Amino acid sequence: MISLKKKVELDEISAASMSDMAFLLLVFFMVTAVFFVKEGLNINLPRKNAQPTEILREHVFEITVVGDTVKMKNKLIGEKNYNSLFEFRNELNKLEIPNLPEKLALIVTSGETKYGNMLDALSAVQLRGFQKVSVKRKK
Repeated sequence: MISLKKKVELDEISAASMSDMAFLLLVFFMVTAVFFVKEGLNINLPRKNAQPTEILREHVFEITVVGDTVKMKNKLIGEKNYNSLFEFRNELNKLEIPNLPEKLALIVTSGETKYGNMLDALSAVQLRGFQKVSVKRKK
């Protein structure tokens, strides 16, 4: 005897609501996502019609970063040379800086200075309590 097998029909899953579910999941994850914002450098630019302010030379600490060496110069403390940024950071924390109403730093870099070294000097100066810091590139 020959037996014939019946074809079994599978029920199809309706995909009509798949696009709705995908859209709802997308909206859910967008709403619940947490975005981390890294704090960058705060830059205060002068206003369009602002008058230049006069700054006393003894309030400005000029820090020159060339390669790994650092030189700090100021009228009140004189000139100090450091062989590495690590030495500069340690000495800056110990250095007795006169109590000035406004401490300003000017960081001068050259083309051979690595970006990371300049940022290390900038962070050391900001941690030491300098209110305003300017960066200048020496040509």
